[in-house]
Amino acid sequence: MDSREGFLDTRVKDIAQLTTGPGDSEKGVLTADPSDTVFECIERMADRDVGSIVVMEGDAIVGIFTERDYMRKIALKGRSSKETRVREVMTSKVATVQPDDSLVDGLRIMTEIWCRHLPVVNDDEDLIGIVSIRDGVEEVINNAEQETDLLLQYINGQYSV
Repeated sequence: MDSREGFLDTRVKDIAQLTTGPGDSEKGVLTADPSDTVFECIERMADRDVGSIVVMEGDAIVGIFTERDYMRKIALKGRSSKETRVREVMTSKVATVQPDDSLVDGLRIMTEIWCRHLPVVNDDEDLIGIVSIRDGVEEVINNAEQETDLLLQYINGQYSV
């Protein structure tokens, strides 16, 4: 975090997985082409142990495909993941956040639209990272533990001014 303190001041950039290279590098955001099959996407998602893949057409985000999309649009509909293109079943309306947005706002968006992953984009709408609800929950837990420790120190007279 910056010089700000506390969960309410946490920014997306403080916890997001920001990319520094190609979409399939070990730390980069996992991306797919709209023509990729669902099977190719879920195989890559499983290899990276992630729950989503951002669908890109060139430099533009055109969708996101998630475990939930697979369950609802492939498994429950009896479709073949090896024959279905991700463009057919991806979520096309993708909410995004920017690095300096507050984490609270990002979590609020996820809660309102019932999603677990938000692509992080810069001012030019270029994909630069991804943040998950899990990332947010971990930050909430870490901050709660830190606040609890500080309060216990204060109660026990061990708090330094």
